[in-house]
This record gives sequence, C-alpha cells and structure tokens, in this order.
Amino acid sequence: MPPGRKRTSGIFAYQEDCIMSNNDYIFALDIGTRSVVGIIAQEKEEGLEILHTAMEEHRHRAMLDGQIHDVVQVSNVVRRIKQKLESRFNQPLKEVAVAAAGRALKIARGRVSRQSPSLQEYSSEDVFALELAAVQNAQKALKIDGGDAVKDYHCVGYSVVNYYLEGQTIGNLVGQRGLNAEIEVIGTFLPRVVVDSLFSVLQRVDLEMKSLTLEPIAAINVVIPPNMRQLNLALVDVGAGTSDIAMTSGGTVTAYAMVPIAGDEMTEQICQKYLLEFGEGERAKRALHAVLTGHDKTGNVSTINETIQICDVLGFEQELDVQDMLTSLGPTVEHLACQIADKIIDLNGKTPQAVILVGGGSLTPLLPAKLAEALGLPCERVGVRGRESLRDLSGNLEDMKGPEFVTPVGIAFTSVKHQTLGFYEVTVNEEPVRLFNMQLGTIGDALVAAGVSLRQIHGLPGLAMTVEVNGQVKILRGTLGEPAKITVNGNEGRLDSPVNPGDEIRFEGSKRGADGSGCIGDVVPELTALDVEINGQPVHMDPQITMNSKVAALDTPLQDGARIRFQPVDTIAHLLDAIGNLEALKEEHSVRYVLNGVEKMVPVSTPEVLLNDSHVKLTEPVKSGDRISVRSSRITGLVLKDIVDLPKWEGKPLQVLVNDKTWTFPGQSAAVYLNGQPATGNEMLNDGDNIVVKAGRSADLILSELLLHIGFDPAPPAGKTKLDIYVNGFLGDFATPIADQARVELSWR
Repeated sequence: MPPGRKRTSGIFAYQEDCIMSNNDYIFALDIGTRSVVGIIAQEKEEGLEILHTAMEEHRHRAMLDGQIHDVVQVSNVVRRIKQKLESRFNQPLKEVAVAAAGRALKIARGRVSRQSPSLQEYSSEDVFALELAAVQNAQKALKIDGGDAVKDYHCVGYSVVNYYLEGQTIGNLVGQRGLNAEIEVIGTFLPRVVVDSLFSVLQRVDLEMKSLTLEPIAAINVVIPPNMRQLNLALVDVGAGTSDIAMTSGGTVTAYAMVPIAGDEMTEQICQKYLLEFGEGERAKRALHAVLTGHDKTGNVSTINETIQICDVLGFEQELDVQDMLTSLGPTVEHLACQIADKIIDLNGKTPQAVILVGGGSLTPLLPAKLAEALGLPCERVGVRGRESLRDLSGNLEDMKGPEFVTPVGIAFTSVKHQTLGFYEVTVNEEPVRLFNMQLGTIGDALVAAGVSLRQIHGLPGLAMTVEVNGQVKILRGTLGEPAKITVNGNEGRLDSPVNPGDEIRFEGSKRGADGSGCIGDVVPELTALDVEINGQPVHMDPQITMNSKVAALDTPLQDGARIRFQPVDTIAHLLDAIGNLEALKEEHSVRYVLNGVEKMVPVSTPEVLLNDSHVKLTEPVKSGDRISVRSSRITGLVLKDIVDLPKWEGKPLQVLVNDKTWTFPGQSAAVYLNGQPATGNEMLNDGDNIVVKAGRSADLILSELLLHIGFDPAPPAGKTKLDIYVNGFLGDFATPIADQARVELSWR
C-alpha cells in the first residue's frame, strides 16, 4: 500500500498526508488507439468529483497497437480535447496526467531494505524514498532481449508488492517504528520511443506531463482496490491495439503483462470479410454489439435474426446478417481470448478465480464467453466492468458510461494519489531533457537522456603506428585523448554530480588523441655520417637507410606498416659496399667464366687493405678521419678441377655380390670441354672461359656381361651338367639386368 494512506472502504479509500488542497484539480488524458478521452477531476473527501469530460475518436489510424505512429494527427485530436475542456472549465490547462499502453512492456521486481541504528518512526517521505529505491533496483534487474540497452527503457509505473517491518509483512509502513524496513515492488518499463512519442504529442499542444503511469496500473487502482486483492483476480484492459493484464493475489498486485492484439483485430476481420474501410468496419462492429446487447441479456445469441446496414468501399449498400457476422468473427475472437488466457495462465500459474474486463475492446462480441471457455471458468466469472460500477465518483457522469471510461478515471485517481512517476527538466546545451524523479538524477543520467554516447565522454587515445625495423616490430603510440568538459550552472561537473530541476548543463565532447607518428630517426639507433679518405680521395657517407625499399633519411616521416632497413657503415667492407667499390673490387680480384651455360665468378686473390698505414682485413671497423688504401694483390692461378668437382660428375658405380664375393664396377668418367676442346681438368682457368661438363654414365650390366667381367668359366665341372643362376633369390638367365647391390648365386648340378 502506498505511503501516507490508510484503508477505509471503496476504491478511493486512501487518505493522504499532505496531498492536494480541495481547490486543486487534475487533468487526465487517456490517449488510446481508437480514441482520446480527457477528464478534469477534483479530489473530494468522499472520493473523486468529475468536473468535465470530452472524448474524440481519431479520424485516421494515427495509432496502431497502442503506439503513436502519426504525432501530428494525434496532436490535433488532443488539442481539440484540450480546447473543449478549457472552454468548459474557463481556465487554461497546462499540466496533464497520462498513461501509456503496455506495448513492448517489460516488468521486473525490485527490493530494498533500510537498517536503522535505533528505533525510528517511518514518515511518508521515508517510505516513498524506499519505494523509489526499490524501483531503481528493479530497473537494474531488468533484462532486455534483442540487444537494446536498459537505458533505452523508461519506468512508467510501479506497484508495491509488500511492505515488511522486522521481516514481517505489514499493510503500511507509515507511522510504524522499527529497525529494519523492507519494500518489494513491481516496476513496469516501456521503450523510450513509446514514452517520447507521448512527450512529443504533449509538447505540440503546450502541455507539460505532470505524471505518467501504465494503463493497467491506472485501471487496477479503481477496479480492484486493495481490499479486493486477497482474491486471485485478473484485470484485462482490452483496448483497440493492446490488451493489458494485471494479476492480484494475496492482498497485492503480483504481475503485469500485455498481449499485442485487441479490438482492432475484430474490426479488420469485418473489413476483410465485407470489403469495408476501417471506419465503416468499426461502425459495423459497434452496431453488432448494440444488437446483441439490446436483444438478449442472457448471452443466447443464436435466436437473433437481424441485419446491419453498411456501405462497402465500392459504394454499394449491404445488409449484413448478424449470424453471418458472428460466424465470421468467431475464430478471431477465439484467437484473442486464447492469447489473453495463455498470458494469464503464464503469469498466474493457474486459472484465476475471476476475470474483470475493462476498456472499449471488452465490448467485442462473444469475448467474455470465449475467454471463460479458454480459461475453463463459468461464464459468470468473466465480466465487463464499466464506469458505472466504480464507487466514490460524483459530478458530471452522464457522458461517462461504459468500460472505455474506466482507465481515464484510473489515470486521474492514480495521479491524485501520487501513485505515479513524475519528471523534471534540465537542459543539456540549451536543449530540454526530461528525467524521471525516482530520485535526483546525475549529470550522467542527463547526458544519456540527451542521447550523448559514452564515447563522447571519454576521449579515445590516438591510433598507434606500427613499423618494422630490421625485422623487429616497433610501436609508436598515439597520445591520450582529452576528456569531455562538463559544467553545471557554470561550475565544473562530474558524471556522478547530482542535478536539480532547472539546472543548465553544458557539454563539450571529448577530443580524440593524436595518432602515433614520427620519423625514421625515432625508431633506429643513433647513426652518424662517416668522413674518411680512400686511396687519397675524401669520401662522405651518410647512414644507409631504406623504407619500403626506397632510399630514406633520418628525417623521413614514417608510414604505418612501413618496413625499414638500415645498415651502419662501420667496417671497411660496409664502406666500400656503400660507395659501390666493393663489387668492383670483387670483380677486379675474380675471374668470370661460364659453366654449362651459367655465368659464374670466382675470386682468385684478395685485395691488400691498409688502414692508417696498417694491414687489415675488410671486416676491420672504421671511423671518421681514417685513411684507407686498397691495393691489388698477386693473383693466384686456378685450374679447372679447382672450380669443377669432377668426381661428382662421374657415373655411379655398381656393386654386386656373386657367391658371397663383392665386385665393384666403376661408372663412366665425366667428359670435360674447355672452350670446345676436350680437357683433363688440369688446364689453367682464364677470364671468359667456357666450360662444359658432361656427366659419365652409371655402370650398367646384364648377367652375361657380369659373368664375363668376373672371369666365370662356363665349362661345367666333372659330373655336373646344369648351371643354376639366381638373382636376389629369383631364378635368372643370361639376359637378367643386374642392379646395384644385387646378390647373384651360381651353382652347378
């Protein structure tokens, strides 16, 4: 039970501490899929007095399934409702209480406890603060499917499940004394787009949202007061686009849910069946309800023999048979009833004791009977409740008849009793931002509500640059980003700084850090130029550096992914190579020749190198100021066999085991030709010689040749006449080929 209230009787049985003065009034709007209902009411001691009412249907289908699709069209209807009520009330209307349908509804339970060091009495403010803290915990527990973030959902209302004092359930915490208080709530959440569309409509007609609740919360507050919630009941608010459900049991509201079909599905079925535009189909559906209501109060419709006149889209007048219409609507109504019944069973775990239907869609023909059948309840346990059944109402009630006026009354009542969530405004960069007043929000809450991405708050570092230096990866990191600059009313603020109504927040987005950059000198070791003297001539040599195979300098800017190679000029060989003399030196001390068509070069001597007049090798380190002298040394002669490995060109030998004795037969020697003439390999090699080497044939024998080579005597010994020949265990003959490592057995018998 909400704080500051005590139970008496009737739906307006709460008495508030410090609520509204008797001169205060409430303007409530029920913006539905088919119509908009506005009422002006005032709280009286005995209940709620209705001062003025106005209702208008949408001229076009500006709303579908409880969601505003055409803000302009809906705004026009709301503006006309507002103007009618202002003319009757003789006062401008600036604030309004509204409710949202349960489209894409999410629910979550939240619990909070408060431990006090000493006994204290809980005030209404204490209890309300606990309720809001429990709602925040419900929001933290909210699970969102499909990738949406929790921040994209607004809390639109809540119901207290139970109050606890010292661990025991209690009806009301206000005025109680204790050490440990606890509250459990059911929070209801809708997508931000649903709530924002309501704000957009109200802004266009110069109305401020005083409070917001959920339609089934508003309805249950007037249809099933706390003294009825011991019963296991289901309240179904059947509108045109959605059917909102609330469950009670054990003295509290236990669950909320929504079914995304309602009365419009019946209208669309009639339109499809009889080729009608939507407005004409709606009129036909209502005419059918009027016929059924006026003919038989018992629910027996099988004897009705009447017709309803309509005009189809082609302009033809038709008379529709009521029985034919009922037959056509039957499957669609049954589908709606089954959807509602399934959701009730899912929420409640069993069939409830009774079902109460409210909302304009509850007048759908056959719906109560079909729903009772789907739930397995007697027909008398499913009933439609209209405004007429609500107690503690007074004032101008003549124009408020039917179940479609229950929710508007509930919205007004819920707002009057402070059972709603209000909001307050701050500005972010001069743009208004709304924050729901579950408690004072923070700068972070305001920025999120303004659509500021967290990426704009924390400055991202610049991208790193990666290069490869002589095979090693080096990373040049980007600089850190600059965080966002935030001020509140001109003073520096933080994300967790609280904001108050009317605060002006200035936000300057973060700046990304600079990407990694540099020049070659930043990633290579210290390399210095070299100034030396070679054979009496001064030589200046810069470090040898390439980037992506192109010559570069120390001040060359780096490129991401570049491959850098550097070679320090720190030896005589490196120096000569860098100035291009090393290759010339090699050629000077080498002989070029052609071997089997391939040009080759072989050194025939080494140069004589002097460093500062001392004999050294080419690998000797060098530094600036050194004097280097390179002289030709004596060239030594080479012969062919020094550069051609003739044994490698010989044919492979053949080794055979004959009667356990090994015989080896060499392959053919290689043939060598020097400048076209046969050569032995001992000839001197001269620059430009053309050498051809032909490999010798490998040894190749058949058995008869083998016998000839080993001196086998073909004459049989005395007393023997036949020669048995086996090669590797198989019977052979004189033409059998002999392979390397073959085993031959010869025997006479």
